Amino acid sequence: MSTNPQPLPAQDGSDRVDLDELFRDARPVGDGSDLAAPGVFESTDELDEFLAWLRADRAAGLA
Repeated sequence: MSTNPQPLPAQDGSDRVDLDELFRDARPVGDGSDLAAPGVFESTDELDEFLAWLRADRAAGLA
């Protein structure tokens, strides 16, 4: 047995923000080090393991 989905409530748009306004004060990232968070990896071996996993995961997504 299947049921009919209920219609979504109408949206009046009052909670929407224009993208230009949302990004008005945004600044471009100048350097990747701006995003660095010290202490995330306990060792360089742990970082290397993560980077190897990341590369493999990205490569798998390209196949």
